[in-house]
Amino acid sequence: MKLEKTNNTDAGLAQEPATQNAYAETSAGRGSYWQLNPVFRELIDIYRDSGKKRGLKESTIYKTSFSASSFLLAMQNRGRESLNDIDEKDVISYFIREDGRSPLSGGYRDTVASVFKSDLGSYTEPARRILAYIPVIRQRRKNIQYLKPEEADAVRNALDDPGSGLCMRDRAIGMLLFFTGIRGCDICCMKLSDLDWEKEEICIVQQKTANGLTLPMSAAVGNAIYDYVTMERPSSGETCVFLCMARPYRPLSEDGLRSAVPKIYRAAGIRQGKGDRQGTHLFRYHVASALAGNGIARPVISETLGHTAPKSLDCYLSGDIQHLREYALSIEPFPVSGEVIPL
Repeated sequence: MKLEKTNNTDAGLAQEPATQNAYAETSAGRGSYWQLNPVFRELIDIYRDSGKKRGLKESTIYKTSFSASSFLLAMQNRGRESLNDIDEKDVISYFIREDGRSPLSGGYRDTVASVFKSDLGSYTEPARRILAYIPVIRQRRKNIQYLKPEEADAVRNALDDPGSGLCMRDRAIGMLLFFTGIRGCDICCMKLSDLDWEKEEICIVQQKTANGLTLPMSAAVGNAIYDYVTMERPSSGETCVFLCMARPYRPLSEDGLRSAVPKIYRAAGIRQGKGDRQGTHLFRYHVASALAGNGIARPVISETLGHTAPKSLDCYLSGDIQHLREYALSIEPFPVSGEVIPL
C-alpha cells in the first residue's frame, strides 16, 4: 500500500422537512413555542435542559421541541391550559382523523412521544399519562432502491479504471462511499489530520451523531485518497481533504458532493433512467447488505455505519436479498394460472 503519513494538521443547521406537513395541518407554524402559555413553555424548557444534560445533539433537541410545541399548541387551542386538562380524546383527535387515518407520520408521533418519555421534573407523572394516550401509527415505508450485484460490479470497475473519466477526487470519494458506507456529510468535513497513514485508519467525528468513528483504510481507499492529495488536490491552507475544483478552492460542500456522485454512476453506466436514485445513501445500503450477506453480526455492521441505535440498521438490511430469500415461501404447492403470474 503506497501510503505515507501526512504532516498537515488541523488548525447552522439545516432542518429536515419530514414533519413540515404535520405542522401545517395543526396551524402551529414555526412560532408554536412562543404562542404557548407559561406552563407549556416551561415544560419545553425543561425538556431542552434535560436533553442537553443527556448529550443530545442540538438538532435533535430543536426537532423534538418543535414537534412537542406544535402538539401542545393544538391542545391549548382546544382550551387545555395544563397537562392535567388533556384527556385521551384530545390526544387521539390530534393524531387520528374521524375516518381512522392519521395525517401525521409514525416518525412525527415518535418525536412527540420522546418528549413525554423524558424526565420532566414535576411534569413527569402527567406526561407519562399523556404518553399512554399517544396511539401507535404505522410507519409509512417506501420501496428502497439498492445497488444490485451487477451494478455494484459496474461501480467497482469504473472506480478501478483510470480511463473511466473520473477525476482523482471523485474516484477517492467513490472509493470511500463504496467500501466504507460513510455519510456524505462526513466526507465533506473529513480533515487531513483524520487520516492515520501509519495505522491505516480514518478517524472522524460524525456530523449526524457527534460520536467518533474509526474506519479501516483499505489499500483501495488509501491509494485513491493519496493520489488525489498528492497529485490533484489544489495547494491550499484548507484542512478539509476534499476541495472544490475551482478557485478559491473552498472545502467541498454537500451540494458539491451531490453534483459529484452522479458522475460515478454515469462512469459506471448505471442508473441513468428517469427517477433512478443516485445518492450517497445507496452505498450505505450496499455496505450494510454486503456485510450481512457475508454473515457479519448486526452490532459490527451498526458500528461500521456509525449508528448509535441498533434499530437504525433495520431499513438498511431490507436490501439483503440473499438472507431474505431464505425466509420466502414456495408457491409450488399452489397451482397458479399463467395469466396471474407470467412465468
